[in-house]
Amino acid sequence: MSQTRRNLLAGGLALAATSPTFARQANPAIDAEAASFLAATRAPGLQVAMARNGTLGFVGAWGRADQAGAPLTHDHRFRIASLSKPITAAAVMRLIETGRLTLDSTIFGPGSILGDRFGPTSGPLRALRVRHLLNHTAGGWTNDGRDPVFAHPDLDQRQLIARTLAERPLEAAPGTRQSYSNFAYLILGRVIEQVTGEPYEGWVRRDVLSRCGAGGMRVGDRARGVGEVEYRALTIFDDPTAVDVRRMDANGGWIASARELVGFVTAVDGTEGPGRILRPASARLMATGPFAGAAYGHGWQINQWDNWWHTGIIHGTAAFMCKTRSGYVMAALTNTGGPGSDVTLKLDQMMWRMTAAIPGWRP
Repeated sequence: MSQTRRNLLAGGLALAATSPTFARQANPAIDAEAASFLAATRAPGLQVAMARNGTLGFVGAWGRADQAGAPLTHDHRFRIASLSKPITAAAVMRLIETGRLTLDSTIFGPGSILGDRFGPTSGPLRALRVRHLLNHTAGGWTNDGRDPVFAHPDLDQRQLIARTLAERPLEAAPGTRQSYSNFAYLILGRVIEQVTGEPYEGWVRRDVLSRCGAGGMRVGDRARGVGEVEYRALTIFDDPTAVDVRRMDANGGWIASARELVGFVTAVDGTEGPGRILRPASARLMATGPFAGAAYGHGWQINQWDNWWHTGIIHGTAAFMCKTRSGYVMAALTNTGGPGSDVTLKLDQMMWRMTAAIPGWRP
C-alpha cells in the first residue's frame, strides 16, 4: 500500500457487493484514472469496486477480457494471487469460533491436526501452531528465491508438501521472527481439510464465501475457466498458463471479481451488522500482529493507522484490496503483472484517487 495513502480509509458491505441490480453512475474522473492506468501498465483490462459503510458506491470495468477483444465486464473473474490469504484466514477464524480449532493447536506430530499425514516430523516442526502459520512466524519457507510453493512443478500438492517438510527444515524457532510465507498458508489449507473432513475449496465456498455473496468464487486452474479473463505476461519469458494456481489453492489460488472481493472484505470488517460472518474480536485478530510494529497480522497486511489490506501478484495478474478505518472498502484487479513489477502499487495509488472522486466521499 502506498506510504502516503495507507493512513486513511474501515470497511462496509456484504450482500450488496454482488447485487446484479447495481447501476453504475457515470464518473468522468474515475474513467480518466482507469484510462491512465491502462496506458501506464499496458494492461488489457481493469476492474474495480468501492463501498463505504456497508453500501456499494461504484463498480467499474474497462478494457478487454481477452486477446480476441471481448469487453471486460463487472462479472469477469481474475486470479487474485495472495488475496487468497485473508480468505483462508477467515476460514480458520470460522473454525476457531465454532470450537473446532484453536490458535494454539499444533500442526505436526502426535496429537496434532495433521499428525504424520505428510511424513514423520521432529524438532521445531512439532512446535508449530496455527497462529504461527497465520501470522508468518513459522520460522522458515520464506517467499524468496527459494519459495517452496513454486518449486518442483512436477509434483502434486501432497507430494510438494511432503518433500518440503523433509528437505527444508525451519531456520528459526516458531514464533521468534516474522517472514512472509506462502507455504505456511498452503499448510493452513490442509488444516482446514483435516478439521472439516471436506476439500478446502468446497468448504470455504460454502461456509465463508457464500455467506458474503461471493459463492461464485472458485479456485482457478492453469487453463482459463468460464467467465475468467485471459492474462498478459509482462515479458515473453513468463507464461501465465504455466502457473499451477490450483496447487496453490489456500495461499494464492482463488479467482474472483472486484465486486465479490468487496463483499468478502465487508463481511469480515470487524463491525457488527447484517452480512458479517465473523465476530468483531475474530476479525480484529486477523489485523493484529504477533508483536508491536509487525507488518502482518493473522491474515492481513497492517499498519499503525488501523488500515487492513492485501496485494497479490503472479505472472499475468495483479490484485489489491483494502479495508480502511474510516469506512471504505476497495478492490482492484487487472490482467497483467508479474513479480518485481510495480503494478500493485499503481493499483493502490489509483484506488485512493478513484475513491476520492466519488461525490461526497473523502478518503
